Amino acid sequence: MPERWSDYLTISMSALAVGYIVYEIDRRRRKLHDLIDVLDGEDAELTEELVRMVRNGELRPYTGATLA
Repeated sequence: MPERWSDYLTISMSALAVGYIVYEIDRRRRKLHDLIDVLDGEDAELTEELVRMVRNGELRPYTGATLA
């Protein structure tokens, strides 16, 4: 057990610092995820299946759209 109040202060400040670091890492990870919009497992499977269907000729790519 800590013997002085300064030891308690050091322990609590260290815990706050570690908590802030974890929070900041999570915040930056979420920001990067939102920026890149990474496909999750289900979306990746759907996209893979659509690409397979286009390659097999079951679907044809939509060509009527124009880029803005």
